[in-house]
Amino acid sequence: MRSFRSLNVFALVVSAFVVSAPTSRAQSAEPTSPNATVTATTSADDAAQDDVTVEKRRVLRLAGGQTIRVVSRCVDGQWSYKGKSGWKTLEAGAVRSAQLESRLVSEFRAKRGATDLHDVARRAELAAWGARVGLTVEALAELEAILAQDPDQTLALETLRSNWFFTVPALARADADPAAARAAEDDLMRFGAAQTTCGRELAVLELARHTDKAALQARLANELGSTFPTRRAFASLALRRMFPGAEAKPLMVHAVLDASADVRQSCALALKAANEPALCVPIVRALSSKSPAVRVRAAEALGVMGYAAAVEPLVARMAAAAPSGGDAGRLPHSYIFVGRQVSYVQDFDVEVAQFQAVADPQINVYLEGSVMDTAVSGVLEVSWETESVAIGGALAKLTGEKPTRSAKAWLAWWEKNKDAWRSEDRSRPKTGMPG
Repeated sequence: MRSFRSLNVFALVVSAFVVSAPTSRAQSAEPTSPNATVTATTSADDAAQDDVTVEKRRVLRLAGGQTIRVVSRCVDGQWSYKGKSGWKTLEAGAVRSAQLESRLVSEFRAKRGATDLHDVARRAELAAWGARVGLTVEALAELEAILAQDPDQTLALETLRSNWFFTVPALARADADPAAARAAEDDLMRFGAAQTTCGRELAVLELARHTDKAALQARLANELGSTFPTRRAFASLALRRMFPGAEAKPLMVHAVLDASADVRQSCALALKAANEPALCVPIVRALSSKSPAVRVRAAEALGVMGYAAAVEPLVARMAAAAPSGGDAGRLPHSYIFVGRQVSYVQDFDVEVAQFQAVADPQINVYLEGSVMDTAVSGVLEVSWETESVAIGGALAKLTGEKPTRSAKAWLAWWEKNKDAWRSEDRSRPKTGMPG
């Protein structure tokens, strides 16, 4: 099942009207304070201007707590909405409140325009408001952006988990047939792997209803070895949310060596959730790898993990790897010879043995070709520049400081602040927030 793969598909789903009751935890949560929302967003004048007998797109809040965005009208106190097969009438009392969609969208856009989009806390408040008034498509787009910037933003996760955005496959009942339970679990795992950030979080929320936690942890650990990066990413997210601190060894391996950047970040965040600074030690060792790619990925992983204990090793690596200025920037040189070698008879030595003269040839060799003075700079410079940027980015996340992008500036910052930094509590993650 590979539906709901983009926000465009989300828009189609949440704009449709679903009469049946929710079947999963992600669906069943009722939105927060719906009555307060209606009061805050719809004045008496607005209500008077909306002739409910006229067909217009409205956001209807139902008695069960769901909100739907449909073309609707109310005649003689009876609400109806326009579906694919024509007009359908709702039961009496099914609609708790109605607001014009255009007004809510205009208000949302005004609030968004006044919000600093780099401030995830304020942006999360905007998303929460949008979800409460029924603008699920707009709220979902904001939540995607927020969680990409800060995967653990509290209000964004609460909003996602307490409002119905779309349906996720439900796990089977505890008393279901084992084959049916396994099939339902497989459907949910495939669904979660195919989703973007919000879809994965909702799939994990449903997966948390699993009754056999030991079997689930074993399966998630096995999923880390999947050939599909989306399945590895989803498994690491589920381990992070439900089993923090578990499966640390494979998570460390994937945090540095996995080919997928998405998987590496997700595994590093799972290591952060363990709240164990000792997990930095194997990653710090990878900073001394002979492979530039491994060193870069190790620095990135330490930045995402967020443990302050990694700051000093990162600074030490930057100091050790930084090119020295003793040769005034002169590149190391070497020589390459391209040519051929030819042997020839230069002369003969005459020797007399047993009254006979023998000519002994003297062999010599001459070379022809050219010697070139060479200096290879491209590989060395690109490797160091990439590594220094990765280390600087990790230090910025861990310290909240951004002196400049240069190694020299970071080393100067460390000399100035190392005593104060070493005296701080380094037992907990600092931020670990992907920038």
